[in-house]
Amino acid sequence: MIIDELYTFVQKKSKKCYVWVSVVVTTRGRKFYFYHVSKFKSAEELLNFKLTLPKVDKIYCDGNKVPTMQKSKFTNIVENVNSQIRDKVSYLVRKSKAHAKSIEWLDHRLAMFFVNLNLRG
Repeated sequence: MIIDELYTFVQKKSKKCYVWVSVVVTTRGRKFYFYHVSKFKSAEELLNFKLTLPKVDKIYCDGNKVPTMQKSKFTNIVENVNSQIRDKVSYLVRKSKAHAKSIEWLDHRLAMFFVNLNLRG
């Protein structure tokens, strides 16, 4: 499992919002994608996200200070997903007039993106 986060804003730039992204790779190589939206970037939010994910042996991240995780070369997989999200979800495109009016709308857009991503398989 690989976990990373990216941030955006809701309504105005001073209201940051974080999107936690995880990629779970099965022993057969199949990838499953998960996300979680939160108002804060904290170890508690990361733990809440981890509790909703399937149980795995190893968790990799990009160096966040969380004791159960280690940095790895596999983080480029989740960074690629972050790039796809920013490319496909207009709320997350940088230097754009589009932005989320509420966390609920951001969550709906991300849900559609992740359903399509998981169906492509």
